[in-house]
Amino acid sequence: MTATIPLLRFGLQCSSAHISEDDNMLLYRISHCQDEFSDGEWIHFSGTGYLLRLDAWTHPLLQLKRLGLSRTCRNLVITLMKRHQLTYLHIDALGEVLPDFTTFGW
Repeated sequence: MTATIPLLRFGLQCSSAHISEDDNMLLYRISHCQDEFSDGEWIHFSGTGYLLRLDAWTHPLLQLKRLGLSRTCRNLVITLMKRHQLTYLHIDALGEVLPDFTTFGW
């Protein structure tokens, strides 16, 4: 009998003020895509923001760049991933504004 090792999953929620209005529109469009095997399977609309399943890709930042997300948005994601070993990031209107990150007033 083999023992199963539980997967540890870590998440963080931050304010959508850290993404641009263009990033917001792009994430909204992607998260509403219902096609099988689309990016809508790892970027989910939560009602007030977006849940990114960062462990869905080996290199999620390259996928975000391919999708057209801004450098500011990608910098937020990579910095938080490295600091907190994240597997999930919830970018949400109700999330905390984090110090030392760019904010947008849209």
